[in-house]
Amino acid sequence: MRAFHFKALVLSGDSFKAMRRAMEELNYEARMERGFILGENAPARALGKYYYVKTSKQKAIDRKTLKPIEEKVESLAECKFDLDLQHGLVSVEERRGELNALFEALDSLPDVSVEFGDLNINLKDYVFELQHAYNKNEIRTMRIKEYLARENMTCTGGFKVLDVREGEKLCEKFSDQLEGVTLSFKLPSGKCNLTVTKKGSLRFSDDAPQDLIDYARQQLPRFHEAEVETAEIRDPVAAQRKRRK
Repeated sequence: MRAFHFKALVLSGDSFKAMRRAMEELNYEARMERGFILGENAPARALGKYYYVKTSKQKAIDRKTLKPIEEKVESLAECKFDLDLQHGLVSVEERRGELNALFEALDSLPDVSVEFGDLNINLKDYVFELQHAYNKNEIRTMRIKEYLARENMTCTGGFKVLDVREGEKLCEKFSDQLEGVTLSFKLPSGKCNLTVTKKGSLRFSDDAPQDLIDYARQQLPRFHEAEVETAEIRDPVAAQRKRRK
C-alpha cells in the first residue's frame, strides 16, 4: 500500500526559488540535526527527502528505584515530499503528520513565505471523474459521516457496497456526507485499488500503475471546495415509515 497525503500549497514564484536555494544549501550530511536531499526537480516542482531528529518518549524502569519512568529517545525521521507549484499541491508519503514537520522546516527558511491549506475534496465529482477516465471500475466501499442508521442515533463508519451496480447511486445519495471512497480498477496491467478521502489523502494498492497515481494526484485541486456545506442527514428509517403511511 502506498499512501500520499496532500494539502494546498500557497507559495509565490520568488519564494519557491528562495526555498529551493535554501534546501540545496541545507543539504543533509551525517550527524546533522536536519537537512534536505533533493531529487530530480522541474522548474516548478521540488521532490526530495527531509531528514530531522525526532524526539519521543518511552516508558522504562529505573534501575535503582525500580519505578516506572519516561525516557526521551531521539531518532532520525524521514519525510518524502513533493512540492508542486504548478498544481498548487504539497504532499508527503506514508504519515500525514509529516506535513506539519515539513511546514515547520520550510517556514523557517530565509526569504520564504509559505502556507499549507486544508483540502476539502468534492468526493462525488472526483470519483465520477476517475470513473470517466478509467472505464472499468467499481465503487467498493464508502465512508459516511453522520449516517442515521437508527432513530436518534448517528455514526461515522465504512460501508461495503454489496451490489456494485448501485455504487454510483449511493455515492450520489450520500454525496454531502462522504468522507472517503474506495474504487477498484481493472486495467491492462491488472487490478488495483484506490482510496481517496475528503481531506486529500490517496492510498493505492502496490500494483497501481504510475499513470493512475499521477492522474489522481493532478485532479485534486480541480475538485477542492473552499467552503464546507452543512451535511444533510438522511434518515432511511423515517423515510421507510413515511412510505408505509
